[in-house]
Amino acid sequence: MFSNDRGASLVELLAVLALAGVLAGLSAPLSANTLDTGRIRAASAFLSSRFRLARIEAVNRSANVGVVFDQVSGQWEIRACRDANGNGLRRADIASGADPCFDGPHRFASMFAGVDIAVDPLLTGPVGEPGNPDPVRLGTPDIASFSPTGSCTAGSVFLRSSKGQQFAIRIAGANGRLRTFRYDKTPHAWFQF
Repeated sequence: MFSNDRGASLVELLAVLALAGVLAGLSAPLSANTLDTGRIRAASAFLSSRFRLARIEAVNRSANVGVVFDQVSGQWEIRACRDANGNGLRRADIASGADPCFDGPHRFASMFAGVDIAVDPLLTGPVGEPGNPDPVRLGTPDIASFSPTGSCTAGSVFLRSSKGQQFAIRIAGANGRLRTFRYDKTPHAWFQF
């Protein structure tokens, strides 16, 4: 056809490569943020599912069942345990085996790379509670205990991603209702997720 058609020139090839490099550079942060968001959403869904499991077990077995939070070597672990001796779910009974654990322990940071049970200590909580460095706000024993009637220890558990995204799972005491919140840095407010 055309005898002068010899392919692309070096200048054209360099221009295409430069454009491809710019597009790749722009998409990398977007991909990293998307991955970070996906991880913290998956972590919050997993934790919510553990709370739901405990509530269902408590109602089905007519016994107190709880999600127990422990710090082991500086990392948070969670497990679900059941009151087997009728005196409530207690740490001493869990340690002795009188209140058995049927789920876990799950080492949180190992399951969800870049996400941990953590909170910015200056951050006001989703229902206006003052800032606090404790990410597990379920009372002194760090147990979300569900009763056979479905009521629960009221409180919040905070999750933070490696890029600083902050989520909170809030448990209502009277009915065990769960709500997940995401903190938006721009208006400095929590939004139900």
